[in-house]
Amino acid sequence: MNQQNNDQPVRRSRRLATIIPASDWISIGYSQVDARSMEKIQLGIKKYCDGDDNEIILIGNSAEILPHHDMMLPHWKKLAIGFNGRTLKKISLCGITLPTPVLDIIFPALQSIGLSILLHDVQLGNEGLLRLTSFIKDNTTIKTLSIGGERIYDLSIANSLSGAVKDHPSLNVLFFFKCGLNNAEILRRLLEGCTKLNHLGIDGEKLGCEAVRILGEFICNNYPLKHLNLTSSKISDNDTLLLASALQMNTNLSSLNLKKNDIAEEGEKALLKAMYDPTSMDTIIESNHSCVAFTYEMGSESSIAQRPPLETEVFLINVRDTHSIMQKIRMKVVAALCGVDGDLFDLSHFNDLPLELMPRVLELIQEHTKLRKKVVRSRELERDALSRLFHTLRGWELPLLFENLGSSSTK
Repeated sequence: MNQQNNDQPVRRSRRLATIIPASDWISIGYSQVDARSMEKIQLGIKKYCDGDDNEIILIGNSAEILPHHDMMLPHWKKLAIGFNGRTLKKISLCGITLPTPVLDIIFPALQSIGLSILLHDVQLGNEGLLRLTSFIKDNTTIKTLSIGGERIYDLSIANSLSGAVKDHPSLNVLFFFKCGLNNAEILRRLLEGCTKLNHLGIDGEKLGCEAVRILGEFICNNYPLKHLNLTSSKISDNDTLLLASALQMNTNLSSLNLKKNDIAEEGEKALLKAMYDPTSMDTIIESNHSCVAFTYEMGSESSIAQRPPLETEVFLINVRDTHSIMQKIRMKVVAALCGVDGDLFDLSHFNDLPLELMPRVLELIQEHTKLRKKVVRSRELERDALSRLFHTLRGWELPLLFENLGSSSTK
């Protein structure tokens, strides 16, 4: 390496240990697939250290977790050196065994870098999870952590991890994927550390009734959590009833993702009712007005098009951050009065209202029609708006109102 001037910043060495070819790995017993993966990982490390990327993704064999060999230690060391002076936003390590000697190389090099870390199927084990816990405690700038394929059986490990996450100054997104959180007590301990997160994901689990009950209690406590992801976790209709009931006690959650679960029509109706229960004025007020709970791909237009219009309308009301709770309640009341199928409910109960309130009622009907147009995106709703007004005026016993016009004016 050329000698650099003293007035120039010192650059890290970008030379790497010699790439060990696939043939050498095969010679020591690795399969052809694993051997090619070992070579690929080395080339990935080299590419990162030679380039200016701020993200590194190293993926081993997709079928089986790639076993570690000490011949890889020089490459992990070079990768750690490559972090120096680099703005790193994300590191993803998947399907690669990371024993504690590798973690002791990688984690110290990442100590002061604010980034997102994804560790899936890396066989940390209890020792590795303890190393990870210490890393989280010491790194005050980490923002996102995703742990996958690590079976957390030990309560002491769960307590340690929960303590590292709790009150962390920057960590606000935490994901668990296939971590054995169907163990209710393990789940309870971990959730104790998640009270100040913004986003929590529990994916690929086999959550039983007790674990769902604990999640329901967590939702009821109304922590600042905004997004809860419970995809692919074997949640049933009965489980959904518990979650729907908990939603009525929560005013902070913005989204509850329940995709790829065992939720059928009964569960979906329970979720919708938690957000919009038109049984009475009281039940509308007591509904959840901040969260969107869904069981399908929200980003898919075809999926959305297959959903009931009422559900879409309620979702649009709940996601309106610029509207107060009272405004959202008003929209839901009008939705209950007008219906979403084009037919008006019986408005005869308005007959005895003072005449001064009539413009307000008509305004609400117009406002509801505008909202529906945004949902359905149909020009026909413009004519529907006039039709609603016409039928409202025709069905309303206006003569009774005009008979009291004089007295109302005097008052």
